[in-house]
Amino acid sequence: MSARRGYHPSEAAPKTVFQNQIVDNAPSGLAKRAAEALAARTAMEMVANGPAKKSHHDVLQSNTGWEMDPIAWAKRVTATRLLTEQTECIASALARAGVDVIRDGDVTLISAVTGIVESLPVYRAVRFLPTIAARDRRPMVNALKLYMSGASHKTAYIGKYMRYAVFTAPQPVPAYGTLREEIRALSRRISKWAHRVKKYGVKVLFRGIEFTRKTAEERGMTDRYAPDTILYHVHANVIYWPTHNMKGEWEKFLRETHEFMGSEWKDNGRVESVEEIVKYCSKPADTLAASDDELVWLYRQTQRLKICQPLGPFAEWLRDLNKRKEKVVRVHVGHGDGKLMRVRKLSRRTDDGELTDTDDDVHEDGAVSDVPPEKPDRKTRNESGDGSPPANIVLGLSLPQWRHSPWAEPMIMVQHYDPARLSEEDGLDIREWQKQAREWWDAAFGPEPEEALRVARMAMDKAMSADDVREAAEAAPYIVHTCRPTVLSDDEEVDEEELDDDVMSIVKLFEGGKVVRLKPRTPTEDDEIPFEAPDRERRCAELRESLARSEARWAEWRASAAASGCRIAA
Repeated sequence: MSARRGYHPSEAAPKTVFQNQIVDNAPSGLAKRAAEALAARTAMEMVANGPAKKSHHDVLQSNTGWEMDPIAWAKRVTATRLLTEQTECIASALARAGVDVIRDGDVTLISAVTGIVESLPVYRAVRFLPTIAARDRRPMVNALKLYMSGASHKTAYIGKYMRYAVFTAPQPVPAYGTLREEIRALSRRISKWAHRVKKYGVKVLFRGIEFTRKTAEERGMTDRYAPDTILYHVHANVIYWPTHNMKGEWEKFLRETHEFMGSEWKDNGRVESVEEIVKYCSKPADTLAASDDELVWLYRQTQRLKICQPLGPFAEWLRDLNKRKEKVVRVHVGHGDGKLMRVRKLSRRTDDGELTDTDDDVHEDGAVSDVPPEKPDRKTRNESGDGSPPANIVLGLSLPQWRHSPWAEPMIMVQHYDPARLSEEDGLDIREWQKQAREWWDAAFGPEPEEALRVARMAMDKAMSADDVREAAEAAPYIVHTCRPTVLSDDEEVDEEELDDDVMSIVKLFEGGKVVRLKPRTPTEDDEIPFEAPDRERRCAELRESLARSEARWAEWRASAAASGCRIAA
């Protein structure tokens, strides 16, 4: 293997030996399995390349109440909170240096099921802010995965043959140097290389820029720089697609690529994980280590640059996706499983009556899509008349997410939220959405909101064991909170000293819970459920009285009929 050129050519052109080429020797059921594989392949291609079969509203309904493993949810929330803290720290450092990366349009999220109200800042598109990087990364990862799952060439599925390479800039750039020019030069070089290798049947699909931050001493370059000099080294992750077997051409392809790029590059084999290729442009820990002035320099050098860019047929696929007003979303298909699908975007009617497309996206990592500018001539329903900006602009309902509990719920997005100025019409919109979301939640067999939040607290409690948390999550949908805040007066509360250890271990799982000894039911109540709502109990009492009156009338009629000698059917 030649250094700086990638893998040995034998790895790119493995020998394929067909052990069974005689039809008579084919194993039983081979034709059936081949037909099933072809049908599955065709279905995957239709999902990736065909028109969307689901709308934003369909995904709202199917994803609400989608349960995630509580332990995995807790790890996810912890990572998200860390990203949020890092973003706030970097934004504060930029603000101290005179660069404000927070927009004026604040957004408040109202959980449609649990009712939690949370205000979020709206950040500018600064690519090295962790929450912005996470927001931009997710749709690109989803789109790449779906595209690769449906990629084919001459009816053969070759998405699994897509490969991953790393291109590195010739030299690192010292802090406060020409980082912007280095990124542009490497990007242009890769674009020219993509055009050049078309003659080999190679299609380039994606380019993602990254840069690492280390001192000259850490890079072993003290012969050229002072040991404490900060150096940024730019490299690019590239996904490319050999559309045919390159046997006999692979070595030439590697050699020509190395000569053309004029820098180090390496082929890393087939794409195993898209998440390992589409990364943040800078590690959050590296960015946090930078000084305030260095962060301002980094902001200026990366402003408006295309850090992650689709190329070739993948870019065409994305253009078709946008033209059809669709997006790629993971949709719940039952039993906790999800599947990436093309989904029609939500259309909203503007003031002039025209339909406009909106993602209405809010992300679990704490970032929201840029809020559209407000129309100054728009007449709002709740203007105060004192010159203050319009309040309580309801933006829409986001797709369900696991923000506050291991069960997904939609978020109602409100701009300039002010409960004191909430109009009756705005409040009605919010309540209607909450009612609809709760219906979807109940249809998915979601637990009571109080139970969902209790399981969330248990999952975040490091003192709780994973088994206890999972058991509580499994039992949560079966725990029903009645409308009575307390137990019935006739029921006797049991002292904790009378309970054995097993019962006490269960009681401790329910904060504020009490154990009572139920009053024995009368024979007429044997088929009833205790602790019914007052209205339900009243209706049941009226029904029992009506039945009793009817029974008395029937008894009188039977007695009179018997006295007159009439025969009564048995």
